[in-house]
Amino acid sequence: MDITNKLKRIKIPTHLALILDGNGRWAKKKNLNRTDGHSKGFETLINICKTIRKIGIKYLTVYAFSTENWNRPKKEVDFLLDLFEKGIDRLENEYKDDDVKLIISGELDRFSQNIQNKINRFVANSFNKSGFVLNLCLNYGGRAEIVRAVNKIINEKLEYVDEKKFSKYLYTADLPDPDFVIRTSGEQRLSNFLPWQTIYSELYFPKVFWPAFNDSCLLKALKVYSKRDRRFGRVKK
Repeated sequence: MDITNKLKRIKIPTHLALILDGNGRWAKKKNLNRTDGHSKGFETLINICKTIRKIGIKYLTVYAFSTENWNRPKKEVDFLLDLFEKGIDRLENEYKDDDVKLIISGELDRFSQNIQNKINRFVANSFNKSGFVLNLCLNYGGRAEIVRAVNKIINEKLEYVDEKKFSKYLYTADLPDPDFVIRTSGEQRLSNFLPWQTIYSELYFPKVFWPAFNDSCLLKALKVYSKRDRRFGRVKK
């Protein structure tokens, strides 16, 4: 489905954020292993990224692996780590000739040195690109991000910090706040995702599991977003 022909009178967010939820439940519903759900979920992300770029969304933030996800069964975590390693290779190869910049939100120190090296290489090689920005949240926790920012400010011995200055100490310092957050699977919470950045984001919780999220689902989400009245605390004249 090419949704570009169906975008008349639809507002396109500058920054879209995705919480990829429901891989395991999608697999269970189809009598598959949870790992099959993660594999299909990665393919869904690749496809949705293509559509997002095509319709003109400039920034995409993806909640790929939280600080809490380490508590999952070791077999599942190991599979996810292997998927990340292969996925980074695939993304870099797919985008090497495109104007795509990768940034990372989260601490990479818990990942293997090999994964860290691949991610850091991709980030470095895409540093000067700006056409489309993909922000992957890996080993990310929103409260941990805020504490990290506070400690950086303390270490620099700053006497005064306002909201604008504080934002510069977050992983997302160079990004606008998300306009629209989609969490698949029907769960209606953000689960420690971008608590500082999402205070005025529009939220949408479709019941579809992430592996089944396709262009039609994205179009439906954008139609919902287009009907939202974003006032940011102001009153319309």
